[in-house]
Amino acid sequence: MADRLTIISGEIQRKWPKEGDVFYFRLSDGRFGYGMVALGNIDVGPFKGAVVIYIYKHLLESIDAETNLDKNELLLPPIITDASCWKKGFFTTYKKQNLIDMDVYSCHFFKNPIRNEIYDQHENIVTFIDGDIPLGRQSIQFYNNIIRSIENEINNK
Repeated sequence: MADRLTIISGEIQRKWPKEGDVFYFRLSDGRFGYGMVALGNIDVGPFKGAVVIYIYKHLLESIDAETNLDKNELLLPPIITDASCWKKGFFTTYKKQNLIDMDVYSCHFFKNPIRNEIYDQHENIVTFIDGDIPLGRQSIQFYNNIIRSIENEINNK
C-alpha cells in the first residue's frame, strides 16, 4: 500500500490573500498543488472579508512549472475561507494573476448546510443555479478542513 500524501506546512505568511493571488502547497512526495484566490473580500454571515479560493487538480513537479488556471479543472468546489491556510504555512502566495485574465465563474453558489438553501456570493438566496458551476459550501472553511479535503481528494485518485 502506498503512503498517504499529506500537505506539509512551510513558511508562514502574514499578508491577507487577495483576489488574483496564485498560491501553492507542498505535498509529502515533493510535488506541489496550487490554487488561486478567485474572489476577495466577501461577507458570510457575521464573518467579513472572506475570500473564495479555487484548488486545481493538477500537481506540479516544481513551482516553476506552468500552471493551468482553468476553472473547469478544479479538485474541489470553490471554497470560502480566511487567511488561516497562509498563516499556518500551508499555502504560499507566489505570483499574481492579472484580474482581467482570470478564468473564474461569473457567479459562485454555495449551499448552506444548516438551512439547506443555496446562496450566491452576495448572500442572496437563489432558486436556480447553472449546472455547470460547482456548488460550494456556504460557511467559512478553516485550514484544518481545507487541508483534510485536499488530502482526501488527492489520495482517492
